[in-house]
Amino acid sequence: MPLPGTLTSVSVAEASVKGASARGELGAGRSTAPSRSREETRRRLLDAGTELFAAEGLHAVSSARIARRAGVASGTFYLHFEDKRQLFRQIAFDALAALRARQDAAARRAAGDPVAEFRARIHELVAVAEEQGPLMRLLFGRGHEAGEVGEELIDALLPGLEERLRQRAAAGELRSGVHPAVAAQALAAMTTRVVAWYADDPSRCRREELVDTLLGMHPVFGAARSGAPSP
Repeated sequence: MPLPGTLTSVSVAEASVKGASARGELGAGRSTAPSRSREETRRRLLDAGTELFAAEGLHAVSSARIARRAGVASGTFYLHFEDKRQLFRQIAFDALAALRARQDAAARRAAGDPVAEFRARIHELVAVAEEQGPLMRLLFGRGHEAGEVGEELIDALLPGLEERLRQRAAAGELRSGVHPAVAAQALAAMTTRVVAWYADDPSRCRREELVDTLLGMHPVFGAARSGAPSP
């Protein structure tokens, strides 16, 4: 994604295609009645899983309960997902793709000012933390309930994040002594931890305070705010 330091350095194409392909939205048969029925069933399973995971956590929910909430037979669940963890993974990556779309739209409104664009992206990230607090806590909270799913998201973020930091370094915009790979790891860990912390209790600080703090700690944009040349 265009700017480093958020949860969105994963390729939106990768996330979107994974979601679309898994939902059966790609392929010649998408317009047939059976295809539409399958897509609707899958959507109901995703919605039911999202509701139950948010209310009770990942471990307390079974695939059978998700199927019942979706109004389908238990066996139908396995026509769409291998298990509840695969369903949860799909929910997580779909949320990531949706966040990217929101951030891109916000950044376009601030186009021409890199710091303003980055601030707009963080605002959207924080808004999602407020709106989808249970999911953020499951993915990145202290209990690490999501396990490898949360790790997959972070792993998906790191290559793009590191590459963009290397580009900033090559342009002379990265703070002296900052190693791009180390900074990418640190930014991903910091951002995901802060998102989970804030989602747990948004009254801990004002949204603008959280945005300003993350902006100030960024090795490129923080330097720009402190008087270094603007990227």
